[in-house]
Amino acid sequence: MHPLLPPTLLARVKSPRLHLLRTFMSSQPCRSALAPSYSSTGDLAKIVARLGPNRISTMIMAGKPNRPFPQEFQVDLDEFLPGAVSAAGVVTSSVSSGDWEGLQGLVDRECITGLQASMDTMDKVQKDLVVVNPDDVFLSFVSNPEQCDSGNNLHLVTFSLPKLEQARNMVKENKELLRQTEQNIKDSEGDVQQKVVMMDEYRAKVSSNDPHDLLKENEILIGNFRFVRASPSSQWTIMEVAQINSVQAWATIFKLRWKGRLNIATRGGYEFYTILRADYMTDYIAFATFTGFYVLQLIGAGVISAPHS
Repeated sequence: MHPLLPPTLLARVKSPRLHLLRTFMSSQPCRSALAPSYSSTGDLAKIVARLGPNRISTMIMAGKPNRPFPQEFQVDLDEFLPGAVSAAGVVTSSVSSGDWEGLQGLVDRECITGLQASMDTMDKVQKDLVVVNPDDVFLSFVSNPEQCDSGNNLHLVTFSLPKLEQARNMVKENKELLRQTEQNIKDSEGDVQQKVVMMDEYRAKVSSNDPHDLLKENEILIGNFRFVRASPSSQWTIMEVAQINSVQAWATIFKLRWKGRLNIATRGGYEFYTILRADYMTDYIAFATFTGFYVLQLIGAGVISAPHS
């Protein structure tokens, strides 16, 4: 049995694509710049929207935002994070459609009441953009490992980009199209004109199937979900749900940088965590180099003294 979900919702998580399909089909014209920011607690100020220094240093050292929890916590993050993201997809889909009965047993009653109040203020377009498609999530982490009640109170943070899954599929389709075109050119037995036509057709198809268009027109959304259990043997319950649009959460320069990282990872077919780690390591090296150079300049100017052995 799934470690996060009660039996009534287990089937919906195992095949979430079918459950989410109608919602995403209806929201295709929407741009996530319109996505609403909301919180079941009513307090947007408490939404975690950044990795923070601890998570960044862990990302550089370990290649992931979180280090493994102590064994006595009985939380395997490699299992918890994917399951929690799937649960977030089920919850936000039910919230968007107003299926409040479907949240019984997974979401706390007070949280449901808060979500109902938030949804009452939204129109259809905004409600569609509340849904988190697990396949659109490119980064997830626990923001409170130092204060998690021995692994029984975990605050999940997700970074997602609507239509990211579709963009990734477009990249795969274009790569396969290139492979087929190259094979067809190879089989054309020296017919130059035919080869030119084949390449022109390939370029036209790729131009009309450019994943960059989807990445450009959408904005990153940050989700917060608090999972609480009484003990390691108990069922998880979601106590808080919140979302904030990166347009509201981040300065433009940081928003563009996150989208740039995601664009590189998606178009190149790289693991996002690899790109993020490399970028942070580059920043660290540049900072260390600049600091070292600055200290040497101060020593040379006699502002500070060189350390003596």
